[in-house]
Amino acid sequence: MNQLEKVYGKDLNGFLESVKKPNSRLYVRVNTLKATVDEVLQSLQEFEKDEDFPEAIYAKVRGPNKLESLESKVIVDKKTAESVMLGANVYPPGIKKIISEGKSVEVVSENGITVANGELVRLPGGKFMVKVYNSLYSSPKLADMKELKEGKIYVQGKASMYVARIVDPQPGEFIVDMTAAPGGKLSHIYQLEPRAKIIGFDHTYKKVDKMKHLLKKMNVDAQVFVHDSRYLKELGIKDVDKVLIDPPCSALGLRPKVYDKKTRIDLMNLQAYQKQFLNSAYEILKKGGKVIYSTCTVTETENEEVINDPRFEIEYIIRFHPQVHDMTGFFIAKLRKK
Repeated sequence: MNQLEKVYGKDLNGFLESVKKPNSRLYVRVNTLKATVDEVLQSLQEFEKDEDFPEAIYAKVRGPNKLESLESKVIVDKKTAESVMLGANVYPPGIKKIISEGKSVEVVSENGITVANGELVRLPGGKFMVKVYNSLYSSPKLADMKELKEGKIYVQGKASMYVARIVDPQPGEFIVDMTAAPGGKLSHIYQLEPRAKIIGFDHTYKKVDKMKHLLKKMNVDAQVFVHDSRYLKELGIKDVDKVLIDPPCSALGLRPKVYDKKTRIDLMNLQAYQKQFLNSAYEILKKGGKVIYSTCTVTETENEEVINDPRFEIEYIIRFHPQVHDMTGFFIAKLRKK
């Protein structure tokens, strides 16, 4: 709370209230390597064009909707509750407890917030799911859309779309995405400039495998590898033009939240980890090369205190605040290696 107060001062309550709600727009990025925006809009008629980015389209998020209070309740974990709040169904891994089985149920987060009403369905094998028919907020169910399955669209918030624009890829540039999974920002960079040489890394085989499938589906001709990006120098990578660092962070800017729990120690541990990526970027960049550093959090500990590094010149910083910009809380900085 002290960290948040440092950033928001008297507007702290405004920030805390805003992260309990979703953004008023649900964004997807049209993958123009496979479809035009107009083609996608013909089939996704709830969506409309964004004012700033030609590849961005959005649907309005409606709510809060009135929910019924019912005796039968399904208690779900934090991640499930935050998805269900926007209309997703409940699947067995997210269920913590069922109180009084009934056909219609109230879906409640583990900290007591009602997020939806739905129908309790028994699955083969005796497990349950909930088909949600009324959620606190409503938006199109993206998971079922064939355009998503075909790689014609990618679910990406508008704040996140700024990152590739700030990377500003140019033909022939050598660009490294240090923390590329799940592949959204990397595929966006390639979409903006397919003539750049782009490679991405993640330290887990499973994530890299998923990324490879995604990039193939999206017609993105970029390579991704399994490696810990804190040690890229050992692979002989050098003279890089631009490095994207989107490191693990406390995600305090993500919304909607039913709750969040982070300590000062968590933030300090994350900062130490984030600085290691910046050290690695310094080693592989050519002189005058650029780092684009982004997080979906709002603390100075994970943002300004990480990038205030005498080896780099800060070209500019952009911050998005949920209560001001109606977007995910987000930080983006562009740095130049001295």
